[in-house]
Amino acid sequence: MEKANYRTEVLEEDNNIKNDLFAKIEMVGDLEVGKTSILKKIKNDEFSDKYNPTLGYDFIPYFVKVNDKILKFQIWDMCGNENYRSVLLNLYRNAAIGILVYSVTSKESFDKLEEWIEQLKTYGSPNTKIILLGNKCDDKNNRVVSFKEGQDLCKKHNLEFFMETSAKDGFKSPNFLEMAATILYKDYEAHKDDPEQSSLCIRGESIILDRNSFRKQKKERC
Repeated sequence: MEKANYRTEVLEEDNNIKNDLFAKIEMVGDLEVGKTSILKKIKNDEFSDKYNPTLGYDFIPYFVKVNDKILKFQIWDMCGNENYRSVLLNLYRNAAIGILVYSVTSKESFDKLEEWIEQLKTYGSPNTKIILLGNKCDDKNNRVVSFKEGQDLCKKHNLEFFMETSAKDGFKSPNFLEMAATILYKDYEAHKDDPEQSSLCIRGESIILDRNSFRKQKKERC
């Protein structure tokens, strides 16, 4: 069988963009692993060494065109503080993708990934895709988690893919979202006739809308 080709293009945010597909992404991980910094680098090409913890949660829109479909991501930056855990668990159920972030300079944040994975699998949709990101790979002098350890954890839990990135220098910061968009597009193609089996179609909320194929469902409030 001939391998399918997928063309991706990141689009500038524009209120006039008419997206074909919509998906919510949860970015989770321990405090100070750089979740907010990654999003700021992607959205505004900004980076600050000053740590400003996310209070509860925040989100940004992000548009990627895959072949002829425009996919709009709503990327949620979730606080790693235990005080917000109940809010986090409530939002898991609507995620098309869960992005697990740890710092390669923190063994503790890496060890806690088992707990984060368990939460995503327990409280999220059974169709939710999980991606693993090792942040701060620019800090070679303070690295304590090897690339192979990330690869091994990805294989152990059969995650979609693993990548190291750097919010500071922008190394591969946008790439994981293009890869995520391709994964969701493949899933969309495979389940166009049976959307309930897709990670993009979470029962009870319009997480994915194909203007040509799907009937808009009633939205819930988180």
